[in-house]
Amino acid sequence: MTLPEFTYFTFTNSGYTHYTHNLLESIKQNKLNLNLKIITLDEVSYKFFSDKHKNLTLFSKENFSEELLQQTDEGFGNLMIVKFELIYRELLENENVVYLDGDITLKKNITEYLYNFSKQSEIIFQNDLRPSKPNLINVCAGFMYIKSSKKTINFFKPEEKLVKKFNKYKTHDQTYINKNKNKFKYTMLPLSDFPNGAHYYRNHNDLDPYLIHFNYVIGEKKQELMKSYGEWYI
Repeated sequence: MTLPEFTYFTFTNSGYTHYTHNLLESIKQNKLNLNLKIITLDEVSYKFFSDKHKNLTLFSKENFSEELLQQTDEGFGNLMIVKFELIYRELLENENVVYLDGDITLKKNITEYLYNFSKQSEIIFQNDLRPSKPNLINVCAGFMYIKSSKKTINFFKPEEKLVKKFNKYKTHDQTYINKNKNKFKYTMLPLSDFPNGAHYYRNHNDLDPYLIHFNYVIGEKKQELMKSYGEWYI
């Protein structure tokens, strides 16, 4: 079967290069057929990857922090606006766009799975089910397959009014996306194949996933956790 072209991308800054590098190495060491586009937000991260990866772009923004930012940090909402702008730009140029957070590791080829999973959907999300709220539908903004259309392009178009909204929400862009998800035909990937952190930490012995998303942990504790599960590839 001939599959359409998929564009996979992530973005990083100098404070996050080790996680992005780990994502890249998971693709290489697991011998996956996936050409990840890395968009760097500063010269330091661009230089770091320049001798490691060819599909590399520098995107510069003024007044942008180069540090490793957490969801609770001032400025994280602005970072998520940059994320929307990058998604918007990719949707203008490509039909099938997959955005990945840098704290993901890839285990298997996923393009055919995504293509066949739900052809009627406009967006396919990772399921970010919270154990504390098992009846709440919570899509994950850290892994999304978005089909380019006027509708999706307009949704991700960066606007100044989003900055205040993102900074108001505890989980920033994810809260915004969850509040607006019903505007789209969307589906969520099964946790058994695409586990979020909460599901993986509890059930890892029973899983053979396509990817693992190490969310629900912040800071450098994340790196130690990834190492403990054998998912640190650097």
